[in-house]
Amino acid sequence: MTGERPVVSVITANYNGARHLPAALRCVLDQTLVSLELIVVDDASTDASAAIVQQAAALDARVQLIVQPRNAGPGAARNRALAAARGRWIAVFDSDDLMEPDRLARLVRRAEADGADIAADNLIAFEDGAARAGRPFLPPGLFKAPRWVSLAEVIAASRMYARAPGYGYLKPLVRAAAWRTAGVRYDATLRIGEDYDLLLRLLAAGLTLRLEPAALYRYRRHAGSISHALRRDHLEAMLRADAAFEADVPALPAEARRAQAARRRSLERAIAYDEVIQRLKGRDLAGGLTRALKAPDIWPLLTMPVTARLKRLAARVQPQIA
Repeated sequence: MTGERPVVSVITANYNGARHLPAALRCVLDQTLVSLELIVVDDASTDASAAIVQQAAALDARVQLIVQPRNAGPGAARNRALAAARGRWIAVFDSDDLMEPDRLARLVRRAEADGADIAADNLIAFEDGAARAGRPFLPPGLFKAPRWVSLAEVIAASRMYARAPGYGYLKPLVRAAAWRTAGVRYDATLRIGEDYDLLLRLLAAGLTLRLEPAALYRYRRHAGSISHALRRDHLEAMLRADAAFEADVPALPAEARRAQAARRRSLERAIAYDEVIQRLKGRDLAGGLTRALKAPDIWPLLTMPVTARLKRLAARVQPQIA
């Protein structure tokens, strides 16, 4: 670690990410913005993760390893990294992802030029091991120029089954002084949705979010991705986190309050849907039907597996028709 304060602190939570860690570390250390530090908090991994980071630290003084005594989740790990960060800006980066070489430099320029507290770029979601490059997460046609994103817009896009992609998936660059003044930390009880909860609280505290339309972050989808293993306990935890947010910020603007109510209904709907599906999987047809009748707003969701099968069939048949 150097004595000079870095421009950016990159904070990374890691758990058993040895397979992808070398590439992730390399893309951070190869950034065109050289004035950075990389703080990796290993969440009590059982693989070679810690050794990989130690090797990187031995070769580059900008790398710092912090090892959690026990597995406590990504939120707790990122809070440890936040406490150690010295940079003027803090960039959140996952240990299985990648980014373009000039990403940090461009985000810092965007935030400073526009006077934003938070800058976030579009991302490319790609399948691990796939030959194709992946696709932008935010539709390029709708996000052609830099724009401000409000608290209400972030909440509205976070509804379950919403058509708009959730901003909580983006990996922000945050002005460190504004973050610390807000006094916001990750909710360590959340194993999924902690990024969204943090962004929500930062915006509610008055920080401003500027969206950079360029897709500079590469988000890797793979079997171990927590965000693709949504379970009922995750949904219930998000409901509790939302209730805590509403209690902590009772004076939400009217538009944000309406969006929050719609999100809450969507989570309750998702929980009811999950209950019906679990009963049907357990061959409790009567119980599943009874629960579905009590929640008619989930009926459209029950057609989703059928719709998905029809789309897959159409994809197979279409080339033969052509």
